[in-house]
Amino acid sequence: MQPPWRKWFARERSRARRLINDQADRIEGARGPLARVWDDLHTSARLVRSWGRRDYVGVGRGTIVLLVGALLYFVSPIDAIVDAIPVLGFVDDAAVLTWVVGQVRAELEAFRAWEAIRLEPGASASSEVIASGLVVSPKG
Repeated sequence: MQPPWRKWFARERSRARRLINDQADRIEGARGPLARVWDDLHTSARLVRSWGRRDYVGVGRGTIVLLVGALLYFVSPIDAIVDAIPVLGFVDDAAVLTWVVGQVRAELEAFRAWEAIRLEPGASASSEVIASGLVVSPKG
């Protein structure tokens, strides 16, 4: 039996993509000082996607919960400060993302190292990556 969120996501996939793309278009202009937060946001989304596909298993559930919560807060129209207010609307989103990324920085760096090794030509899918003191064993 599938969890209820999977059925919802299957029905709402196009809406979720549209929400994410709308947010991406809005924040693209504010890339300067938020470049690191933006890159961390992309990395977080890739990590959650890889974990969901069972490609990357070297991450704890607490990290996944924090990242999914932050990503949902980012795309949600219900915020502490409404996104319609220029600049200020994204300050709360950036603050939440910055705090969450600070909590899971080591795991994001380990994931980036895992991605880099997977993208190398001739890399073995079963190789282990040691980054920031974490040993990551991706699914082979």
